[in-house]
Order: sequence, then structure tokens, then C-alpha cells
Amino acid sequence: MYNSLSFLTGGLLLAVFVFLAARSIREAVDHSPDMFERINQKSVSILFFSLLCGSWILTVFPAPWLLASGRLGVPLESRATILALPTLIAAALSTHLIGKRQSVALSLVTGISISFLPHSQPWTSVFILIAGILAGFSTALFRGRIGFIKSGILTGLVLFLMELAEHLYWNSSSPLEPLILFVTGISAGLLSALGAVFLLPLIERGFGVLSDMALTELLDVNHPLLREFYLKAPGSYQHSMSLAYLSEAAATSIGENPKLARISAYFHDIGKMERPQYFIENQAAYNRHELLTPRMSAIILIDHVRRGIEIGHRYHLPQIVIDAIPEHHGTRLMQFFYRKAFEQESEEHKMGPDSDFRYPGPKPRSRITAIIMLADAVEAAGRVLQRSSPTPARIQGMIEDVFSDIIKDGQLDESPLTLEEIAVIKRTFTQILVSIYHHRIPYPKATTSGQKKNSPEKVQGAFNAR
Repeated sequence: MYNSLSFLTGGLLLAVFVFLAARSIREAVDHSPDMFERINQKSVSILFFSLLCGSWILTVFPAPWLLASGRLGVPLESRATILALPTLIAAALSTHLIGKRQSVALSLVTGISISFLPHSQPWTSVFILIAGILAGFSTALFRGRIGFIKSGILTGLVLFLMELAEHLYWNSSSPLEPLILFVTGISAGLLSALGAVFLLPLIERGFGVLSDMALTELLDVNHPLLREFYLKAPGSYQHSMSLAYLSEAAATSIGENPKLARISAYFHDIGKMERPQYFIENQAAYNRHELLTPRMSAIILIDHVRRGIEIGHRYHLPQIVIDAIPEHHGTRLMQFFYRKAFEQESEEHKMGPDSDFRYPGPKPRSRITAIIMLADAVEAAGRVLQRSSPTPARIQGMIEDVFSDIIKDGQLDESPLTLEEIAVIKRTFTQILVSIYHHRIPYPKATTSGQKKNSPEKVQGAFNAR
């Protein structure tokens, strides 16, 4: 009877284990609630499965020895803490790279699987389950790499309290056991934090994913590359900062990651710092292109894409950020130099295809790079419009024209942006530019007691005296 009951219980638990594993992987791919999902979408299933298997293997294989090691004087509570260590590390990494929901699922699967092992106690499975969930949620409370250490200390203290509660329940008489429990609890918390800190950059590079921590570090305008960008190409740097504001707002409006949009805008034009004097935003009065043929000008300007990619790799920027450098240009035509070449060469019948004046691509393949393309074109057109009278109607018309040209040119054909999202981005850009370029009404200066109120002559004289 006992064997039959054990067989049925084990089979039921195994079925639950398999269901949770399959469900967790599907949730990780299809329905992650965190903002990391769209960043890590291509690798999230492989990453989650790797974390799950790594945690399970590192927990299950040492488990029989640890669970049977009571004769060595290791308290049951400390054995459970040692077994929970791989789960603590995997849960912390999962929270940073995938999301809290997947961290909970990972802890569930590992905790349940321990119950199948010989010498396993119900407390061990429950302890690992609670410890993993605790590690995942405490990791989400703190930011930065030092946040891992804070999370580890908090987790260690809670582990100690859980161990102490179990110790007091069994009324152990050894006076040294509470001290042992405290040491193992804090040590497990700190070791899990250090393990996560060490493994996080390796996983980011190996799986091509990007954590929220890495995004936060790249947001710092004191980044060495941004400081070099500012010193070498101040005009392009200011353009990138303005573009970052537009891109961040657009990303927020359609539910994309605003941090990634801002960072991509920061670095999208870093190739211009190699030859900044050839770009109009860095020119004072003299235009170097006046001495060049249109084709040579196009070659120089297009080359900043290649240089930007090289600089991005040199500074170890994430690939998802480097992708914005070529994709925000797509295969767009350099209209000014193409028309200038057409006027000069058409009479001599030398004009070839327009491919010499198009960026090499690829076209935007993500929402973020599509947003950067649209924002870049709108920001540039807005600077030109600012010189005249940028009324709300003219701003709206300018944005409509920019969007229409990009769409008709097929630049968004490979982007996942929907028509509804494009309309939302268009409204967002319009609201921002109207608020930026709105002219305040020039109110007249206040009159003195000796002046006639609202006198046109006095008002004009006051303005002329400025």
C-alpha cells in the first residue's frame, strides 16, 4: 500500500514538474510582463531553459550527499541553505534578465524536483522554493551592481530567520547551532550575490541579452564614449540629446522600452566624431562640401555609419544598441547631394543609379530603430522649420510629410511597427515639437504713472530701447 501510494505521489509530482517547466518556458517567451521581454525576445527561451537546467543540476546532484550528511554534524537547516544556493543565483539572474514571474517559476520547478530525491524532507523543498522567490524579489528592490550585495545581505538575513525558526521548532540543544545557522544564512546570501555579479556580464555577452542594470549604466552621460563624442562633435552630440528626448517619449507611448530608446539615440551618430567638420550641425560658417563633388560628399557622409559600428564594438556597446547606427538610416536616399549630382551630371549623360547616394542599410528591423529613424528625420526638419514661423499647423504638416516620405520609400517594411503605433508616434512628436517651438506672445512692458496706458508709441519705444 505504501509503495503504491509513493508511486502515485511521485508520478503526480513529476507531472506537475513537467507542466510547470513547459508552462514557465512558454510564459518566458510569450507573456513576460517586464520591459526586458522586447529586448531579450530572441534569446529569452534559451536563457530561461539554461538557468532552469543549471539550477536544477547543481541542486540535484549534490543533494543526496548533503541530505544524508546528518552524521557529519551539519544541521538540517544548513543543508537546505547550501542546496538553495544555485537556486538563489539563478533566481537573481532571472529577475534581472527575464522578469520576476520567470524567477518564481524557476524556484517552483527546482523546489518541487527536490522532493523526489532520497532522504529529502518536505522542509527542504519548501525552503528552496521560498528562498528562490525571496532572492528574485529582493534583487528587484535594488539597482546597480552594489544592489546585488544589498539583496544578498537581505536574503541572507531572511534565510537565517527561516533556519532559526526550524531550529527552534525541533528544540535542538546544541548552543552552537544558532551561530552556524547565522553564518550559513549570511554566507549563502552573499555568495549568491557574488555569483550573480560574476555571471551576469558573461550571460549578457554569451546570450546577447541586455539587463536593466546594463541599461542604467549606459544612461550615464559621463560614459567615456559620450564624453569623447561631446568634445569632438558637440553639434552632433546636442542633436543626439534632443533625439533621445523624442525617442524616449515615442517609445513610452507605444509600450516600448524607453531606456533602450534613449540609449540608442545617445550613440546612433557616434561615427560622426571621426570627421565632424563634414556634418552641418558641427559647421560654423565654412562648408567643406563646397569643394567636393556630390559623389565624394555622399561617400564621406555614408562612411560615418561604418565608423560608428567600429567605435561601438571598440567600446563594447551591446549589439542591440549598435544595430541602431546603420538601421536608423536604413537605405534612405541623400536627396540634397543626389539632386545636386543630377543637375551637374545629367547634361553629360553620366548620371547612374541612385544607389551611390543611398545608405547601405539594413532597414529598421525593430521598433526602437524605427523610432530612431523617424525621430532623427523629424528633429532635423524641425531645426529647419524653427528658422521661420513654426506654428502648430506647420509643425503637424512637417511631421506628416516626413512620415509619408519614409513610409513611401519602404523604410519601415521590415519593422514590426503597426499603423496604429505609427499614428501614436506621430501624435507624440507633434505634441512635443509644438510645446518646444511655441512662440510666447510678446507682452508690452508695464507703463509708469507718467505714460499713457497702452500707448503704441510708448510700447514701441520701450522695445527699441532694449
